[in-house]
Amino acid sequence: MILEYLKKYAQKAYGEVHSITTSPVFLFANDPKLREKELYHNYFYIHGFNRLIKHNRISSEKLIETFSYLEEEIEQYLKTYYKSKDFILYLKADSLIPAFTVTLLSYYEDEGLKGSCSLPELIDWFKENACFDGLKIIENETSEDHLEVQSEDIFPVVAKTYIKIIRT
Repeated sequence: MILEYLKKYAQKAYGEVHSITTSPVFLFANDPKLREKELYHNYFYIHGFNRLIKHNRISSEKLIETFSYLEEEIEQYLKTYYKSKDFILYLKADSLIPAFTVTLLSYYEDEGLKGSCSLPELIDWFKENACFDGLKIIENETSEDHLEVQSEDIFPVVAKTYIKIIRT
């Protein structure tokens, strides 16, 4: 089981995942106007994998297995306590923090779900783009050769998100 692996090789990540799955503290409202409160309350960091990813000591498969397990446990919890209600699970990889964040919100039909990527894509992107050593400062060049700058150089993609709708 993935929790046994994490307990042995990634204690910090184990603690973060274990606390979300064994003692969830989710708060939901039936009012779409209270969505921002849900967002702040149901927002969890998972940065216990950083050292392992940085030193290439955990495989993408183990990360996918961990986040799939987390998703399944959250879904099981929601199906146990909520009937006929829909939720959105966001798993975000933020390269600047660097960390994964999990957010769970009530789902309202008028919301767009654009920008979702697959779980393997999210993991691979994070492994390639996470700023484990902080941001690199690029000195300002004044020569004409450097006047044309691509928008990706100024505003790089700093996060990707995996989104799943959970129906109870």
